[in-house]
Amino acid sequence: MSQSNHNSTAEPSFVIGTDSILGERWVPIYEKDVNFSSSHFEQAMLNIIRSPNINSTVILRADILVENTYDPNKGDTKFVSKLVNEMPDVRETGVESTETHFLHRDLLDIAIREIPPSHGSPALELGNRLEIVRRIIPRNPFKDYIINQTCLVAKSKDEKSTLVVYIPHIHKEEEIPYYLPLVYGVGILHHDSKVSVHYLPFQSSDWVKEKSRIKAMDSSERPIRTALRLLQTSTRHSAGVKSGYEKRVNHDLVVAKVDFQNRYIYLKSKYSSELVNNWCESTDPKKHVFEDLAIAAFLIEYWKIKNFQIGQFEFRDLGCGNGLLVHILISEGYKGQGIDARARKSWATYPNKVQSNLLEKIIVPSILLKPHPSLAKMAPGIKDNGRQFAELPDHNSHHNNHQVNYHSASSLLQSPKVCTTEDFPESTFLIGNHSDELTCWMPLLGFPFIVIPCCSHALNGARVRYPPRKKSSNAPFCSSSSSNSHTPQNSTYGSLVDHVEDIAILNGWRIEKEMLRIPSTRNAAIMSCERVAEFNNESREISQLRVLDIIAMEGGADGWVESSLNLMKKAPRNH
Repeated sequence: MSQSNHNSTAEPSFVIGTDSILGERWVPIYEKDVNFSSSHFEQAMLNIIRSPNINSTVILRADILVENTYDPNKGDTKFVSKLVNEMPDVRETGVESTETHFLHRDLLDIAIREIPPSHGSPALELGNRLEIVRRIIPRNPFKDYIINQTCLVAKSKDEKSTLVVYIPHIHKEEEIPYYLPLVYGVGILHHDSKVSVHYLPFQSSDWVKEKSRIKAMDSSERPIRTALRLLQTSTRHSAGVKSGYEKRVNHDLVVAKVDFQNRYIYLKSKYSSELVNNWCESTDPKKHVFEDLAIAAFLIEYWKIKNFQIGQFEFRDLGCGNGLLVHILISEGYKGQGIDARARKSWATYPNKVQSNLLEKIIVPSILLKPHPSLAKMAPGIKDNGRQFAELPDHNSHHNNHQVNYHSASSLLQSPKVCTTEDFPESTFLIGNHSDELTCWMPLLGFPFIVIPCCSHALNGARVRYPPRKKSSNAPFCSSSSSNSHTPQNSTYGSLVDHVEDIAILNGWRIEKEMLRIPSTRNAAIMSCERVAEFNNESREISQLRVLDIIAMEGGADGWVESSLNLMKKAPRNH
């Protein structure tokens, strides 16, 4: 077996009880043979320092407060963030309160910690180094402490070894948060084709006793398991750097990560417990609650960016399902409605102001019921296209009546059970959250929108599998945040997302795309609040003619009305 293959499959060695190459004060825990270089290790560790959630699901993110690069030949280069003097914004922006409800320790302490003097191996004489102070934000800062932490990245003078040291800004062991091991510092070292994890005991007068306590631990104890996870993460990501791994998905292109996460933390702390505990649907409450809280957080921050102010616009959630997203948004002060072909059990559990804005209607775009724009122009008295639509019998009914009922375009336009979108206020924003049959319709309805595709349907409501997109010159109609985003290529879902984007572009929208941070593999979002210049100030007739052309290009929409009528007879689908 080659050395390369051997290293890639090498198992970590439990080396507690041996002497540490870092010096007498350190305790080695695990080491592993590796086949990547110190530069690969350094690059991977710098990414992990900026994204500590890679190592722990308890951690949400890190804010970089101080970054100081020391080069013996060039001197220091120092960056200090404005976040140093600001408390983390994990509550709703604008809420005035003299109380700080979330947990934290010494957030104004940004003094860089030093590694205690210790006589290590001469081969590790350190040269260039990077000093970082980061603020660790846990996913639940009302349960786990926010702390500052020093991260030191030092290279040997021959640049063949790299040491990364983490030292939290706390004063005693009792202050260590749950998500960190109970030690003063952690060292992760790449040296001599090995990566090793070392613990540094607290700097007490009896540090030898503390060191002995760590040495007495076995592999089942949490600090030792944490060391193993740190080793596995660092070696896996370093190997990825060597192999040229690139992230397939870029997040946070439309809404900044910090803004989204702060809003999500606030919404989660305010709503999640009650929503999960009172869930009455047959679906998994945690998945749906946390997913819709995340979508709400993204929407609120997106609306802020686009200057959609509370009270100056309304939203319409088309195919709203359980109505949870509508409930959250209305509870946060936004005005809007949710519309679905069938009511859900959960609708009755929401406050009256939410219940009154959850409407049981089928959605039939008015363009399928109105006369052709050219005819309407010549004969303005004609209000519908004169078509008849069959409502198929319910074969699951216990009654023997299999009569086919017909509905005219005129009756549907006047029916209180039909939403044509024509009565929506001009300042409406559409939401299509896993809205199935409505997905490809969303960019054609004439309002700013966000659509999160899920299942693939054509404009006639039938299931369809769209082919992979051909390389084209659509880029000029896309914003920078769209052109830099990635969805799974050569997959049914990726093809659906691309197809929705293409329809939006054909209809003149300047689109943006985001891979949402939600617990779903169907997490691509396509959105727009702006038309490209060529489509601004055009007449309603021209807009309708273009939509009709797109419908024709898509194979027509015959069958949409009939399938919509039958939706009311079927049990709701769950996702």
